[in-house]
Amino acid sequence: MLTRLQKEKMINELTESLKKSAVVVVSDYKGLSVAKITEFRNSIREKGGIFKVYKNTLLRIALKNVGIEDDAFHSQLMNTNAVLFVKEDGDPMDVLKALVKFEKDNKLPAIKVGSFEGVTYDAEGVRELSKLPSRIELLGMLANVMQSPIVGVTRALNGIILKLAYALNAVKDKKAE
Repeated sequence: MLTRLQKEKMINELTESLKKSAVVVVSDYKGLSVAKITEFRNSIREKGGIFKVYKNTLLRIALKNVGIEDDAFHSQLMNTNAVLFVKEDGDPMDVLKALVKFEKDNKLPAIKVGSFEGVTYDAEGVRELSKLPSRIELLGMLANVMQSPIVGVTRALNGIILKLAYALNAVKDKKAE
């Protein structure tokens, strides 16, 4: 049995973690073996994610502390739940992709509800969110878009230089005749 002081400490720690996280997902982990949970935790830890089990009452209090008071979210806090959130240096989309992939491969943990940037999503919405590009993918797209005009200008200038070379070569050939 946890003492009141221990519960308050857990609530404060969870509240701070949730404040820093862009994404919060509640999943039912019942049926997962310890080995599978450890495997999943290790896979998301690399990406900056944390998957922890909390008592529903403590989780409700922490969620209210961070402003997640949506009834659709709180109505899912029954039975066995674990919460997934992302550290400040983690990529939320990478963590969501890992969660959805693990759920697809193992049928567990069953996603119940999630919140991204303050908006509540059901399980299907969380799965759709996971299809968004990660930070690395977005940076790659941005670099490609920024590179396009430079490549175009380079090709245009190269074309002008080649035309000049062909013209000079044609003049040389004409004078040689």
